[in-house]
Amino acid sequence: MDENLINELIKTNKKQLFWQRISAIGLAGLLATVIVIASILVPEATKTLNYIDEVAVKEQETLEEIDKVAASLVESSTNLNQLVESNAQEVTDAVKSISEIDFEGLNKAITDFQTAVGPLASFMSRFR
Repeated sequence: MDENLINELIKTNKKQLFWQRISAIGLAGLLATVIVIASILVPEATKTLNYIDEVAVKEQETLEEIDKVAASLVESSTNLNQLVESNAQEVTDAVKSISEIDFEGLNKAITDFQTAVGPLASFMSRFR
């Protein structure tokens, strides 16, 4: 009976050793796969992070330029408002003067002038 028990223990140990070797080989393969993948992905990730850093720097510079442009627009708007305010009265006076022109009288004066100068122009055209 001891001999049967010992034989069964040996068989069991051999099976356990077989499966442990298979597990060790599988783990070694898994470790090799992880190392290969890491050696491929880490440099690519580093390149990507460096590119992101460059883009962030350029974005910061662009935002600074946009801030300058916005400040310039505000200043231009302020200057335009000052120009309009300083010339508002002059523009109002000019529009008022134009609106006070007597166009009917002006048209009548032009017609009278044409009537008066017409015969003179006909006479002068004969000497050409």
